Amino acid sequence: MNTLKWIKRILMALLLIIFLLLMAGFVFERISRSIAEKIKPDGQFAEVENHKMHYLQQGKGGPTVVFETAFDPAGHLQWYHIQQNLPKSYTTFSYDRSGILWSERGANPKTGEKMAEELHTLLEKSKAPKPYILVGHSFGGMLTRFFVQKYPKDVAGVILVDSQYPADEKYLSPQLYKMVNQGLPGGFLKFANTFGAARLMFKNMFPENNQYQYQNSVMPALLYKSADATLEEQDHMKSVKTEAAAINTFGSVPLYVITAGDKTKYDSFIKDQKIKNEMLGAWDKMQKDLLNLSTDSKQIIAEKSGHYINQDQPEVIEKAVNDMVEKVSVQ
Repeated sequence: MNTLKWIKRILMALLLIIFLLLMAGFVFERISRSIAEKIKPDGQFAEVENHKMHYLQQGKGGPTVVFETAFDPAGHLQWYHIQQNLPKSYTTFSYDRSGILWSERGANPKTGEKMAEELHTLLEKSKAPKPYILVGHSFGGMLTRFFVQKYPKDVAGVILVDSQYPADEKYLSPQLYKMVNQGLPGGFLKFANTFGAARLMFKNMFPENNQYQYQNSVMPALLYKSADATLEEQDHMKSVKTEAAAINTFGSVPLYVITAGDKTKYDSFIKDQKIKNEMLGAWDKMQKDLLNLSTDSKQIIAEKSGHYINQDQPEVIEKAVNDMVEKVSVQ
């Protein structure tokens, strides 16, 4: 009987501790959000279908290099350091998709076509000089297909940075396909976002050095704004991939396919060597298949990079951008 009483007391104490921790987290989150509201946006805003979207535009003259972010709550911050390093003799343009960082969510569905329409409207409103060179990382690389299909006359070149391959089931075994497409635990992350844990989990998403100090301060501070829209994009991922797979040509638009070359890039989340080798081989085949999107394409291997080439070897992307600008400028 005494044992039962002690068990009940211990359980009550644990529940009380959990409750107090949740309340402390909730208060911490509300204070953090209040502080984050005072962070001044680094770019400008334009009205896109009754909601404001945020973009960072630098340089002058054409062409305009347009950066499209991966499935990522960091939005334009993933390109921030690269934009600073590129010449100002042409225009560079990064932005936050609807609901990410400083961009309002709006009412449009998270389809590939609608995201392309929003980007095009934003470019028009910002008066970014045409033509455009699209640079898309991962999920953002897949989104470039919708833009090229809808606005082909505006696109002078495309650079895919370790881009997702929409028909990945073509190269992956059922086991591996399920593994790489399982997504983030949406319910848990929404819970964590309410009680202050999410901003701690994503505290150092960028490398911990001075070059990324700004990104590491802004991204977690504004995560509460980005989380829901990012998870919403995940909910639409399957349909976006299906639609993107049907867009299988850029015609003769110049295309660079930049591929991560670090063979250890999957070591942290794939322990089985056989499955790891399968993933490496499949990704290599998918990246080579992307070359078939254009009759004028070439592959660039970032030998020391994992999936985030924009962090591991940004100089590879910068050189590819400069080369593409020169290529399309003399045509």
